[in-house]
Amino acid sequence: MPERVCLFQGQRYYQLKRACLRRGVLFQDPHFPASSQSLFYRRCPPPGLTWKRPREFCKDPRLFVDGISSRDLHQGSLGNCWMVAATSCLATEPSLWKKVIPDHTEQEWNPKRLDLYAGIFHFRFWRLGCWTDVVIDDRLPVGQDGALLFCRSGSPREFWSALLEKAYAKLNGCYEALEGGNTAEALVDFTGGVSEPISLDREVLTHHSDRRRALFQTLARAHTRQALITCYIRPAEGEMVESVLDCGLVRGHAYGITAVRKMRLGEQFLGVCGTSRVHMVRMRNPWGTADWTGAWSQGSHQWQQVGRSEREKMGLTVRDVGEFWMEFEDFCCYFTDVMVCRLAEKALLWPTSHWKEVRCPGEWAPGPGRPPGSIPLLKGPSKHEDQRGLSREGERGPKGDRKEDQLGKRQRDGTTWGQRNKAGGGKGGEKITRKERQESNFRDGLRGIMWDGQVDKNSRCGGCINHRDTFLYNPQFMFEVQGQGDEVLICLQQEDRRIRRREGGGDNLPIGFEVLRVEVNRMTRVHCVGEQAASSVYMDSRSVALRVTLGPGRYTLLPTTFQPGSTGRFLLRLFSHSHVHLRELKEDLPSPSIWQCCVPQPCMVTTVHLRRASGLGQPKQTAPDVYAVIRCENDTIRTHVFKQDSNPEFNTKAIFYRRQPDTHISIELWCHGWLWDTMLGGARLQTGDVERGRTRPGTKWQISDNLFIPVTMDSRRYLLQNMQNPPQVSTPVLAFSKLLMCALPIAQIAIGAVFLRDCPQQHYIPIYLLVLGTFALLLGVLSCLPCAREPEDGGNSTLSTICNVWNSMVSFFLFCWFIAGNVWIYSIYPANYNQTQPNMPYFFVAFGRLNSTLQDSHCVPLLA
Repeated sequence: MPERVCLFQGQRYYQLKRACLRRGVLFQDPHFPASSQSLFYRRCPPPGLTWKRPREFCKDPRLFVDGISSRDLHQGSLGNCWMVAATSCLATEPSLWKKVIPDHTEQEWNPKRLDLYAGIFHFRFWRLGCWTDVVIDDRLPVGQDGALLFCRSGSPREFWSALLEKAYAKLNGCYEALEGGNTAEALVDFTGGVSEPISLDREVLTHHSDRRRALFQTLARAHTRQALITCYIRPAEGEMVESVLDCGLVRGHAYGITAVRKMRLGEQFLGVCGTSRVHMVRMRNPWGTADWTGAWSQGSHQWQQVGRSEREKMGLTVRDVGEFWMEFEDFCCYFTDVMVCRLAEKALLWPTSHWKEVRCPGEWAPGPGRPPGSIPLLKGPSKHEDQRGLSREGERGPKGDRKEDQLGKRQRDGTTWGQRNKAGGGKGGEKITRKERQESNFRDGLRGIMWDGQVDKNSRCGGCINHRDTFLYNPQFMFEVQGQGDEVLICLQQEDRRIRRREGGGDNLPIGFEVLRVEVNRMTRVHCVGEQAASSVYMDSRSVALRVTLGPGRYTLLPTTFQPGSTGRFLLRLFSHSHVHLRELKEDLPSPSIWQCCVPQPCMVTTVHLRRASGLGQPKQTAPDVYAVIRCENDTIRTHVFKQDSNPEFNTKAIFYRRQPDTHISIELWCHGWLWDTMLGGARLQTGDVERGRTRPGTKWQISDNLFIPVTMDSRRYLLQNMQNPPQVSTPVLAFSKLLMCALPIAQIAIGAVFLRDCPQQHYIPIYLLVLGTFALLLGVLSCLPCAREPEDGGNSTLSTICNVWNSMVSFFLFCWFIAGNVWIYSIYPANYNQTQPNMPYFFVAFGRLNSTLQDSHCVPLLA
């Protein structure tokens, strides 16, 4: 199925091209004119600047010359090396650049059909879940020396790189807006993938071969799945960007990884390599200014011992100028940061080892009646507000390389590769970051920060978890992990703000997200902060990603800004090996039942946390396959089966919206068998004692002589009352509604009695009215009696229970009688009935508003 394409500024490429060809003119883009406003928003244009079309440079211009290659790109006077590096990666994959440059053969210059050239091109970039089609003309800025001012190709006849840069500049507002950025942003815009940064701990990777081996396997799997991988050396304090190391590598330059190989060498190479197994990576330098001079570099003694045929047999070949091989151990010694851009898989029959993607758009928005930006933010020291909790991007240098350097600096606040493998567990190594963030804010008491406004419960911009009072007012998304657990990659991407730099804005919001483990049957928004399963760092970058292993269960994900009140759009993406359903939670309470007129409404919320069981196995016997069942009223929750486990760790939470608070909750343990299941035991939890504080949370409930289950229960009657917050009806309105409930049945009874024997078509219609009116009047009278009111202490008296049961039975009978009567009435009238007999008032009273607008009848002429 083709992906959705959005039109940038409403321009349609083919429609504009046909209009230009029909008029015989070259296209001039009114939204991106050939003027200084398309170039800069702060600087002044250089002297002698002009705009020229490709055919003014040469007689035979081309979009491509001898195909497309990473050698075609040369950075101009603009500090957008991050974009040029990403474009060089794009040029190596035809399946990717053909999406960015659609219909490249149709857009190519045809010297034999000059009448088909209209000076118009279009390119596509991925933004917030859809491909955006950007239309440009072919006028390019030229310097005083007659050469292109910005990006250019090696061949003077080739213009695809310059035109691509112009389209990207138009998307972001102007050329100057491209200064300062990181390769991850451009890779996402060019591919629609998700960029996962990996910060390398060189000391750990150098001295621990298992950590180095795990990183190598991660990069090998990513390369096998066609991910784009870049890396660079982050300059340390006092070191210069673009400075060359003794080994030939350049600090701050983005290198591409084009191959990851594990070589098994023969015995004849033991003298050359010192080992029979070598982990190798093939690198590409898009700039071509310096190359690797260490082991396995061009002309090294390792290559001199290996012939060309043996290289090809082992796969140690280079495809392009600027490529070179190096051992992975040397790679870990020099490079500090790796960026993996994973591509979404659209096929239906991918192997289970591949990533599947689900995505949901969302928005941090103020409550109803508040315009965006009307919610005041926290005021206080802005530069040093919370350096441990918030990771900031660096200042943008004149060439844009400084921001590329800050990409690695941000990761030092998060998790490096060595730290993540040390941390283990389901937190993805983020425990340290979250703990530091919480201790920093709560220990200091947020000194110097004042709350100057209020984010109400209807807002969706509550800030990070430091702001406990408003944190849960953020958008909430739910997903479920099946089986024994799964590794997931979560990416939060905010809308790009570069286009706002002309107005003085353009800075990214500090964003992050929290993952909460919730009840297995929860279907509504979370109102109490529970167990935190994972947490990302907060960065003012366009996207934040986190890879984490989660156990089976249901989770709620809250994407947030760092401060409350910040607004903007975002896209939430989740990658996993299994199919995961991601959806936004919008309701605070479960949807009311269709039988809400017949059954009482929930009045209490109870949460049950079943932690574990112990003592299930018998001596000298195989442990049973056990599972647990939690029952409350009509709801049943069942855990998955724990295979041969005498001490299963259930760790299962369930939430129940209860209509009868005094009823018990039962927990049952079952042994799973081949033909039938056997019950091991059960317990009843009396929640009345828990609500009155007589039972402490975490109590061990005894099921049998040697079996105990730690259970935590939390019942909240006030929660539903606060969430529902029913309005108090005034006495006159209540009295009028009661009178109306009695007046309509009386009218039905009167009309049925008056026309009991006067209906020539069907004499059962008046009888139907009499029964309907009698029972409806009885229901209205009973609702006015004191027995129908609930006691003030919240309990249920015997008389009120009888009234509720009787009201439910009468309501159910009236509902069925109404449906049956309607079906019967409509079935007895022919299509050619006499429309001259005026009896609309009769059916208005008989069957209510629904029937009054749907049919007429010819039964009894009223008031004749």
